[in-house]
Amino acid sequence: MSFDTAKSRLSQNNFTLGYKAADFQLHTHGNDSTKYGGSSIDQKVNEKIETSVSLAWTAGSNNTRFDIAAKSKLGCRTSLSAKVNNLNLIGLGCTQTLPPGVKLTLSALLAGKNFNAGGHTVGLGFELEA
Repeated sequence: MSFDTAKSRLSQNNFTLGYKAADFQLHTHGNDSTKYGGSSIDQKVNEKIETSVSLAWTAGSNNTRFDIAAKSKLGCRTSLSAKVNNLNLIGLGCTQTLPPGVKLTLSALLAGKNFNAGGHTVGLGFELEA
C-alpha cells in the first residue's frame, strides 16, 4: 500500500498471493482494484520440461490476456523456451550456460497475425552471476 500524506488517502493498494508445492507454483495478484493477474500456474512436468499458463484481466474493460508457455532442458547447459498468447504473439528463446555463472540468451518475439508484415523483435541477453 502507498499512502499520500498530502491528500491523507491511500494512493495504491496492491496484493499478491502465492503457493508453492514440489511440482507446481500458483501466483495471483491485484493492482489498485482494477488490474488482476489471474492464476499463473507453473508446473514441472519432469526434470526436463516445465509448463506455464497465465491469465490477466483489467476491470471495466474487455482486456483479457492469456499466455501458455513451455521450457525444455536439452542438457545441463542448454534450454529452449516457447510461448504464445491470445494476441498471436509467439516468443522463442534459447539459453546457453557458458562457464558457471555466465548465461547467453537469444530470443525472438514474432507477430503471428501478420507474419509477413514484419515488426518482429530479436533480443540478446548476457547474464553474469557473482
